[in-house]
Amino acid sequence: MFPFQKILCPTDFSEASLCGLKMASEMAEKFGSEVIVLYVNTSVQHLPSPHVEAAEITFDTVAYEKRLAEEARTNLADVSESIFPEGVEPKLDVRIGQPAQEILDTAREEEVDAIFMATHGRTGLKHIVFGSVAERVVSRAGCPVLTVRSCDDL
Repeated sequence: MFPFQKILCPTDFSEASLCGLKMASEMAEKFGSEVIVLYVNTSVQHLPSPHVEAAEITFDTVAYEKRLAEEARTNLADVSESIFPEGVEPKLDVRIGQPAQEILDTAREEEVDAIFMATHGRTGLKHIVFGSVAERVVSRAGCPVLTVRSCDDL
């Protein structure tokens, strides 16, 4: 029996994250694994800005985030349809929050056996400024985490 019966596959729609989806798709087809495809929208309230305080945001953040979530669901459905073979139906999930934390929360709530995710391989200043979602997930996940930078890594 394949040890990963339930796989969480976060995506940001980058090439590397789509490679993670392809890998999860192959596991699902070959071994009957369940796949959860997750997209996390960073909350407008959590976006770093040295010039704007959260209280100064005057537009309707709830409506804006709802619209972004609907667009993400549509994109997830389109991407999943193009990657997953007929007969493999991934569960699609969209959340709003901090990406690493939402990935970890989803993994725990869904009791997944593994996380397949991309790492963008940022170094230097970009790594310092943006950090690494994959790094935070790897260091705190309660299950194995497989990371890929591109389909060339497979």
